[in-house]
Amino acid sequence: RYLVAERVAGRVISGVDAGRPGAGLDGLTGRRIESVERHGKQMVVALDRGVLGLHMGMTGRLVVMKPDVEPLRYARYTFHLDDGRRIELDDARRWAAVRLAGSAEDLIGSLGPDALDPRFTAAEFAARIGHRRAVIKSLLMDQSVLAGVGNIYADESLHRAGISPVRRAHRISRARLQRLHGAIVETLESAVRFIQDHPGADGSPFVVDAYDDRMRLARRHRAPCPGCGIPIRSRRLGGRTAYYCPGCQR
Repeated sequence: RYLVAERVAGRVISGVDAGRPGAGLDGLTGRRIESVERHGKQMVVALDRGVLGLHMGMTGRLVVMKPDVEPLRYARYTFHLDDGRRIELDDARRWAAVRLAGSAEDLIGSLGPDALDPRFTAAEFAARIGHRRAVIKSLLMDQSVLAGVGNIYADESLHRAGISPVRRAHRISRARLQRLHGAIVETLESAVRFIQDHPGADGSPFVVDAYDDRMRLARRHRAPCPGCGIPIRSRRLGGRTAYYCPGCQR
């Protein structure tokens, strides 16, 4: 959103190249882009008629391309603009998804509050999950509870807050939950700054590996904890691998 919104608002979509047949995007041609917003992992492009939702998955990115630049290698969807530029949805793993809807509510109505929404306070976060009996990492990754936190950032946030990924939410004090909210915001804002400061050769957001300098916690079993130095552990949790420090995270 930070590298797209201000560059395309007001432009008209002159054509669409869909990454797969039957994508249902033919009706986009001729529509004007009003704004681009983000809610969790969902990009919401408001049009003069309807909205376009783009879910980035884990590896998707949106890039505004100049007319004379070669297409990106993994461009799954291309939206041509009336000034000759194009928006490409680049996604090496094909996890991103595109959907045309009537309103933003149709796209994000089932999602929880955005993790970086300043109106969603630490007290509201604690009240929202403090009564739940599920393990805390699973709750953080449940997009209907909180939108925008994935597997990697959940591990990083829990490590910064000193909370075990397997502790059940209702057994975590209100003060520690509020501290976790601060850790989530800190983690995500740090990631945004890192991506902004490390563009690719084409000026677009740099696609990085699962672990890089955005995170303090190395995602390697028995790597030293950055806080206390003891070996990090890993375990399967909800179908994903959780990395945590048994010393720092209680």
